[in-house]
Amino acid sequence: MPLRDCRLWLAGLAFPLAAMLAACAEAPYAPSPDTDRRDVGSGESDETSQTLAPGEVTAKGGRPKSITEFACPGGNTIKPGLNNNFMVNGAARTLTADFPAKTDQPMAVIFSWHGYQQDTEQFRKEVQFNPNQDPAIPAIIVTPDDTNILPPLGLDWKIVNPAPGQVNVDLAFFEAMLGCLNAQHKIDATRIYSTGFSAGSVMTSLLHAEYPKVVTTVANISGAWMNDKAETASIAFPLNGIAWNWPPLDSADRGNVLLTHGGDSDVTVANIMNLEKSAQAAFPYLKVNRRTVVDCAHDKGHTGHPEVPAAVITKYLFAHRTGQPSPYANGAFGGYPGSCQLRLP
Repeated sequence: MPLRDCRLWLAGLAFPLAAMLAACAEAPYAPSPDTDRRDVGSGESDETSQTLAPGEVTAKGGRPKSITEFACPGGNTIKPGLNNNFMVNGAARTLTADFPAKTDQPMAVIFSWHGYQQDTEQFRKEVQFNPNQDPAIPAIIVTPDDTNILPPLGLDWKIVNPAPGQVNVDLAFFEAMLGCLNAQHKIDATRIYSTGFSAGSVMTSLLHAEYPKVVTTVANISGAWMNDKAETASIAFPLNGIAWNWPPLDSADRGNVLLTHGGDSDVTVANIMNLEKSAQAAFPYLKVNRRTVVDCAHDKGHTGHPEVPAAVITKYLFAHRTGQPSPYANGAFGGYPGSCQLRLP
């Protein structure tokens, strides 16, 4: 079980955190009937993105619908390599940006979020996204670093939204990174993607929920959707009462999800959440909210799918563009491992 995930669940327990963490070892990321109708968003909102502070949480979402609405905080730049002291709301954040060889044409952006308590650089090296994988689609790979948020407030990432009107520091970070990339580089607004492992997968789900017009295609590696009542209901004591404050998905937004899950042993510490069961619960939730899903199962537990490394994830992401239907919407589907299946809405 990844140490980062252990700390998420352990912080809610009535035992000393440090002592319990000693029993949890980080596992490396390996390159590795649909009739319910629940939590369907109306798509209506009294709030508009123009009235929101960066990262401000709202009751119904209302996030920016275009990357042109994201601002770059003054004085920040994003250059190839490690970027320290990236200031967001007075706090210094860190990210690594891997640029493609060709930067003279619009570039895709892939945000890659590490799991709980995983070293950011270790995660980046293990996952090995290649910004030059497709010469026709050069990409900037952004690997953000966290602020070590402890549960029950989050999992390194602020995946537990604060109350409406307050600022989620990691949503503000995301908006600032994308705003600066768009202001300083040639960015293809139809190719903004997110992926992550474990807690980073949950962060990716949150971005898709908060920015469904911007982050329309995501890849979730052993994670969950905290706006799905069936998934949050499966969380065992003592974290079953958390108010996640996520906006619901809206079926009108549609979207595309690659989801990998690792069988019965894909669980958090103390079996507080079984991520295999979360995946099975997510399928009807995503279906009713009109998400086209590529479902890739494996039996290696809480780790990446061994047949779905970064190259396959990138292939999936690049097959999709904002504003266009999934190329798999007609049922045509190929070039993926036999463990993957297509689930249409």
